[in-house]
Amino acid sequence: MKQVNIEDAAHGMVAGEDVRGADGVLVLARGTAVDEAHLRAMRAYGVRSLSVVSDEAPPGEAGPGGPDDGTAATEARCRALLAPRFAALDLDAPFGRTVFDLAVRRAAARALACGLDLDAVPAAPPHLAPPPEASLFSARGVDPQSLVSGEVELASLPEVHVRLLDALNSDKTSAGELSTIIGRDPGLAARLLKLVNSPAYGSRAPVDTISRAVALVGRAELATLVMGLAAVHAFGDIDPELCDMRAFWSHGAACGTYAALLAAVCPGTAPDRVFVGGLLHDIGQLVILRRLPAAAGRALLLSRIEGLSIAAAEDAVLGFDHAAVSRALLTGWHFPETLTAMAAGHHQPDGRPEARETALVHVADILATAWAWPAFAGATVPALSEPAWRSLGLSAAVLPGIAVAGEDRIRDTEAVFFPAQTPPQARPHPDPRKRT
Repeated sequence: MKQVNIEDAAHGMVAGEDVRGADGVLVLARGTAVDEAHLRAMRAYGVRSLSVVSDEAPPGEAGPGGPDDGTAATEARCRALLAPRFAALDLDAPFGRTVFDLAVRRAAARALACGLDLDAVPAAPPHLAPPPEASLFSARGVDPQSLVSGEVELASLPEVHVRLLDALNSDKTSAGELSTIIGRDPGLAARLLKLVNSPAYGSRAPVDTISRAVALVGRAELATLVMGLAAVHAFGDIDPELCDMRAFWSHGAACGTYAALLAAVCPGTAPDRVFVGGLLHDIGQLVILRRLPAAAGRALLLSRIEGLSIAAAEDAVLGFDHAAVSRALLTGWHFPETLTAMAAGHHQPDGRPEARETALVHVADILATAWAWPAFAGATVPALSEPAWRSLGLSAAVLPGIAVAGEDRIRDTEAVFFPAQTPPQARPHPDPRKRT
């Protein structure tokens, strides 16, 4: 590793450490190959030098000239296979182009690493005419509140979480009392310690006691984390034949991680809060799965044959989508409006300055969907709300760093909820062939 003056930095160098601007904003994540957009961003943020591990292009690239022939062919095949999933994203705009290019490179790298025969990967099927209305749209006549009215009781929060939230809401509760309450639930205590020891919190020394965790995280952030952990726990009994819960929460963990990383470079937003907002953004899907599994299967079928987002397909089948159900559920659980708004509005954020955290979850959901693996059979990548993206004041130049920084953090977060399990194989949606 060596230190390089910003004026001597060149395309293809690989950052050996995170590069931050004078105000602490993350400009370039460790492990990212520098390109011209990164150089411009670093100069704009007042970066004077950076540590690099190599002045050669990363594996699979041939320096400034671009990829070698083998990698270029693999990327070209990945580009063709991925294009149908990105139909809703404007690939001519800087954001869409950057997200798609990163998805192609990441998919090509994974395909080369695991020896995947891309010629054997089937192309996306053409969109077909939907099944007859009589069989597809028979699940109408319900609304989000009717679904949730029983769900609030059915998926009630564990007593320790309720007591802890009550204690956190009282200014008279000491850190020692909080530690005592948490310690009564060994599972909660273990998950909390794993979270605060993860890279997301950047603790230099291991946090091995609940009291230290409380001191490190802070009361407000702790309350948010407890809410997130409680919500995950509440749906632990979903039938695995209906939904791959590992995959569901892996997508939530990826969304929360990307949202927190984006918040770190977006002044005035709270990484801890948007992490939980991202983690829970699709929780309404679980209510629909539990209460209306057949309708959930029909929505997935419509999504696949028409190329719709799952939210649009849910709206066609039910007259509302999982975001509306998320609002009803989290409101019934008395979650803060900030968290409720992130889950309820992440598909169509309005771009208001005061709703930037919802915009962060919206963008993070796009990234988590676009960069998921396996890459070729995943969900349709949602469209970007341009007003929401503009409200964040970010450049597409930050996205490569977000992609690299997110990989380890996502794995660490998954380990909190799913220790010693195999990686997920697909995006979380019910199989329409089962119980529909």
